[in-house]
Amino acid sequence: MSAQTLDGISGLVAVNSLMAMVGGVLVAMLVGRKDPGFIHNGPLAGLVAVCAGSDLMHPVGALITGGIAGAIFVYMFEWAQDKIERLDDVLGVWPLHGVCGVWGAIAAGIFGQEAFGGLGGVSLMSQIIGAVAGVVVAFVGGLIVYGIVNAISGLRLTEEEEFNGADVSIHRIGATSLE
Repeated sequence: MSAQTLDGISGLVAVNSLMAMVGGVLVAMLVGRKDPGFIHNGPLAGLVAVCAGSDLMHPVGALITGGIAGAIFVYMFEWAQDKIERLDDVLGVWPLHGVCGVWGAIAAGIFGQEAFGGLGGVSLMSQIIGAVAGVVVAFVGGLIVYGIVNAISGLRLTEEEEFNGADVSIHRIGATSLE
């Protein structure tokens, strides 16, 4: 659960977090064709999305935010796995935390409005600007950090190391006994 200030910690934050989880799991189950991976990540998508506005949304807004996040996760995960060949994200971290997080920032600007039952004091445009700025900082920061790491030591394993797995190749430990 997330609140921007200590004063924001309330029953509303708890209820909104639970509502977003429910929305995320229900929609992920429906659009994900009851796939266990989607059902388990649906509530996480809802929680990620509601963090930005858990202390100012109406619970129905939190339910909708979580539900949309559940759908976003399923569709973006499937799209990324099918269309982005260079993306190595088998757990769906990018769609779960990245895309659902951006949706949550925008949703706080929508469902935090008094017109939608929220507590107000939030601007949709400021949420959009903040979300875009966050994406830019993360992208540029990632390029810099991973560019330096790649230049110093390289990021990719050899084909043999990939086949054996990183646990064995890098850490020299296996998940199962070979004996």
